[in-house]
Amino acid sequence: MPPKILIVEDNRKLAALFAEALAGRFETEVAGTLREGARRLDRCDALLLDLQLPDGDGLSLIPEARRRRPGLPIIVATAYGTVQKAVEALRLGAQDFLEKPVDLTALARRFADALAPGPGGIVAESPAMRRAMELAGRVAGTAFPVLILGETGTGKEVIARHIHTRSGRAPLVTLNCASLPSELAESLLFGHVRGAFTGAVEAKEGLVAAARGGTLFLDEIGDLPLPLQPKLLRFLDEGTFLPLGSTEARTSDARVIAATNKDLRREAAEGRFREDLLFRLMAFPLELEPLRRRPEDILPLARHRLAHLRQSLGTPVELADEAADLLRTYTYPGNVRELFNLLDRAALLSGGRIQADDLLPLMEAPPAAPPEAGEGLRAAGEAERERRERELILEALRASGGNKAAAARALKVSYKTLLNKMKRLGLSEAPPAGTGPRRTTATDG
Repeated sequence: MPPKILIVEDNRKLAALFAEALAGRFETEVAGTLREGARRLDRCDALLLDLQLPDGDGLSLIPEARRRRPGLPIIVATAYGTVQKAVEALRLGAQDFLEKPVDLTALARRFADALAPGPGGIVAESPAMRRAMELAGRVAGTAFPVLILGETGTGKEVIARHIHTRSGRAPLVTLNCASLPSELAESLLFGHVRGAFTGAVEAKEGLVAAARGGTLFLDEIGDLPLPLQPKLLRFLDEGTFLPLGSTEARTSDARVIAATNKDLRREAAEGRFREDLLFRLMAFPLELEPLRRRPEDILPLARHRLAHLRQSLGTPVELADEAADLLRTYTYPGNVRELFNLLDRAALLSGGRIQADDLLPLMEAPPAAPPEAGEGLRAAGEAERERRERELILEALRASGGNKAAAARALKVSYKTLLNKMKRLGLSEAPPAGTGPRRTTATDG
């Protein structure tokens, strides 16, 4: 069965919207009250929690969930004006929060990330990924800050969790800086004293203090508000910080791991990120290559995901040979996350055996005439191009015994590009051996 998400939300229309956004990849169950949510905690794989419920404060469910289900991912949905409660939810152990009106695409993505295979499922067949894992192992036992760089979907959070696990530290406190409300950012990170701002009726510790003895993982560090950056730099340099409204420095030995998909050098050059903070974070940079540059990892990752799907769906899920060839030639703009999404959707659509035709409609069309692809097909002049393309395709199909994926690799184009060209040229099937155009030689009469 797919992972089940418990939605604790009293607004029926909103709960239905959440369930619809999560359908397909997840099973959902709705509870309209705090009491009902508490009864169903043991039957879910993740929790989506509203904080304003008719029979109590949703915050009270988080400690109970942490006690009964220590590893349960919890994402809080909060209305405008209750962001301070969301901050408290993070302190109590929620993994993330989204402000209403909730971005439904982001909601599905956050749960996909939260329920992704953990460090034990890291695939490192390619030289680039083996090197990254070697570096991660070397730095894990140190107190150095680590900056993980890479495109969206390359697995930065998975590597961060792996480093934390290998470090032997506890706890792991995670913050997505992209979802950080600027007006509450300082209080969330560094805490505040009583009376620091309107509504601060008691002192609260921040995430830096909550991560003492453990790891503070700052995801999307490139989105950290600029006024907070010198305060983070001070903490990295000295291990001290000032809670909002306080003149008394506090200490924490939390180790910082940060991650971003942004070019921080460019951000610094354009004044959006402090250069001194960048240099401090770059004490140990760890860059993850995009999946298109580590093709050795594609099929091992696919096999790993298929095993997960067989377990979660409770049915056989297999990958046909041509589908595997297609996966090897695709460029994955969304990297590992996109590969997993493709397989998840195709598994549901295919009925158990994923074919190339199940994957093709789900793949993003490649840009027209990429400079590194299709050199053989563009070699002839414009006037001869169509005739030459037809001849080259037929020759490649004959040489590959009709295997279109192998022909695409020989022609240095994607599988999808080859199918589109065959359709345009009226070549629906591979020619039998010995047929089609042939070259004229000196011995032809």
